[in-house]
Amino acid sequence: MVVAKTLRFVPLVTTFVIIFISTAITHGHAASITPRKVYLVFLDSQIIPSTKPAHLDLLKTVLQDITPEESLVYDYHSTSGFAAKLSETEAKHLASIKGVVSVFPNQVAHLDRP
Repeated sequence: MVVAKTLRFVPLVTTFVIIFISTAITHGHAASITPRKVYLVFLDSQIIPSTKPAHLDLLKTVLQDITPEESLVYDYHSTSGFAAKLSETEAKHLASIKGVVSVFPNQVAHLDRP
């Protein structure tokens, strides 16, 4: 008899827990989403080495809500630099760091258009 009364509340408790968790995840995740676009970052290789670990360490100093691995798009080997997904604020902060030569948004070029 006691088991039957207890089982009556299982669907109610389960529903409450699911709603609570989904709300917490949604609100927590929505608050951490920052609009980002790809920026090209060029470095002075005499100050900051052109290696993936150095690029990840540099990104770690400016990123707010994603990991450097999530941000890094490409490491350039022919020049000292990389491409990364950054917010405008993060890009400005990165540009102010000694050894960073320039930071600018990536632009798509269409060869069939003037």
